[in-house]
Amino acid sequence: MASPDTGSGPHFASELFKQMAGIEMAHAPYRGAAQVLNDLIPGRVDCYFASGALLENVRSGQIRALGVTSAKRDPAAPELPAIADTVPGYEASSWHALFVPARTPAEIVKKMSVDTVAALADPAVKERMTNAGGYPAMSSSPPELEALLKSDIEKWASVIKTAGIKID
Repeated sequence: MASPDTGSGPHFASELFKQMAGIEMAHAPYRGAAQVLNDLIPGRVDCYFASGALLENVRSGQIRALGVTSAKRDPAAPELPAIADTVPGYEASSWHALFVPARTPAEIVKKMSVDTVAALADPAVKERMTNAGGYPAMSSSPPELEALLKSDIEKWASVIKTAGIKID
């Protein structure tokens, strides 16, 4: 299983899959996603957990997608099953958030949060993000983000510990 480097999101996604599916795969770390594709397309590596950015390569027939790492099917690729359909509970979704310095006044945080949610609700923004494989979280708030962050830290810390991942 290839990854763009040890400790990357794709590396963690594949380690989680290995743990949950109860299988073994050797990790082949690369120095970036482009180098992985150079070996994935001709079949020098067996698999790669990657982002939706590779849908173009899938649709052109260069690589074959087997499933998506989100909990449910991806609207950008509804033809692909969720890995969770076969490995119940599997999910390795990435997300992006807006962070500010800890001392930012609460009224500014609230305004930024409300304005960001409003921008993400714009149909043109939603369509563009969905086409790129992203999904704006419409009900996100600072406390919800904090809960998500804590949950992900626990989840991935467990994967790292179980897999014995160490950064060189």
